[in-house]
Amino acid sequence: MPESTRWIKVASSVLLEDDPTAARLCLTDHLLSEFDARAGARVTYDQRSRTLSLHGFPQDVGFDARRWPYGVRTLEQTHPLLKHYLRTGSLEPRMLLGPGQTSRMLPAPLVSLLRSLDLGVHQMAIPIRNEPGALIEGYVLVRDEPFPHWALPRVRALHAFVRGLEVHLRLLTATTAMTARTAEDEAGLTPRERTILAMVAESRKAESIGRSLGISARTVHKHLENVYRKLGVSDRVAAVTSAHRRGLVLPHGEASSDRSRLDPADDLPAPR
Repeated sequence: MPESTRWIKVASSVLLEDDPTAARLCLTDHLLSEFDARAGARVTYDQRSRTLSLHGFPQDVGFDARRWPYGVRTLEQTHPLLKHYLRTGSLEPRMLLGPGQTSRMLPAPLVSLLRSLDLGVHQMAIPIRNEPGALIEGYVLVRDEPFPHWALPRVRALHAFVRGLEVHLRLLTATTAMTARTAEDEAGLTPRERTILAMVAESRKAESIGRSLGISARTVHKHLENVYRKLGVSDRVAAVTSAHRRGLVLPHGEASSDRSRLDPADDLPAPR
């Protein structure tokens, strides 16, 4: 299939998908396939707060930047691509290592960090946004072997296309979240009730939910009784079905509110 036809089909799939998670998965799967990459990550770096988020695909990586400042500092100080985009404000795709270059040309702390995260040193960056002094966002594709000579020209040809799909995905995500918040307001659920409902949608039991939230299983059941009453249902299955129909539960069971928020009804201590 010609490259242009294949990517038109990708665009159609992304634009027709109502689920932002599934839509982005379609895009990332095709990026991996197009460049024969074994993995990738969607990276966002906020220059104002100096925080970095990294979400890997097809599987996520164990990188919690908020709890691991060393990793963020190492990337800031030693990663040539990040330093380049911070310095120039460029949106041009680039490779970490060019033809004939090896990991010996990179700072040792960076190589050690990348290997600990199983990211590898053969990386290609696809910037999506680069707002000087504010935000850098983009995709990074990873291979075990160097990228072929045609990879950089091809990604540059696809760059505007990928950026356009990303704009759509951001709008779709925002619209989905807004719909969920509107439905929550109409249902009258508290933040804690919404969180527990989302966890029930993940097929989690009361004991597991209680351990995650630091409350007892008895308190979880108390919240669920309130959820059933507000949604006009009588059991878990009906509650989850109603939640999906109303948009109370985001795709793949992600809660639309902060799970760390407390609720006044949490007056029963978790078992020790």
